[in-house]
Amino acid sequence: MSGLGWLRRHKPCHVGTRTLGDWTIVEVSGKFMAGPAGKIFQDKIDEVLQSGTQRVVIDLCDALLADDLVASAAQEAYHKAKIAGADMRFVVPPGEAGGYYHLAGLEMMIPTYARLTGAIEI
Repeated sequence: MSGLGWLRRHKPCHVGTRTLGDWTIVEVSGKFMAGPAGKIFQDKIDEVLQSGTQRVVIDLCDALLADDLVASAAQEAYHKAKIAGADMRFVVPPGEAGGYYHLAGLEMMIPTYARLTGAIEI
């Protein structure tokens, strides 16, 4: 499949939130690549942190991590959370789905889990 065919076949990026106990889960799905997806993601992170949430999980299990945006966006979000005094964790599946996140070695700098159940304590 060509790169253009891949882009057409997969849905655009969607970022939503839900609450599980005292954790706010930010769920990212679709094509998480440079362009509008980065702004959508950072706007949602800002919204969650400004709401006063102290425990945040970024769930990237349904995201198609297509380029290096995920590495820079994850680092920026984690830095914002630390400044706000929030506990932020990432859920990124191992292997191909983890793409640039694992390639950048972020799991060594940012609390990273393979499953949501490992990232939260209810």
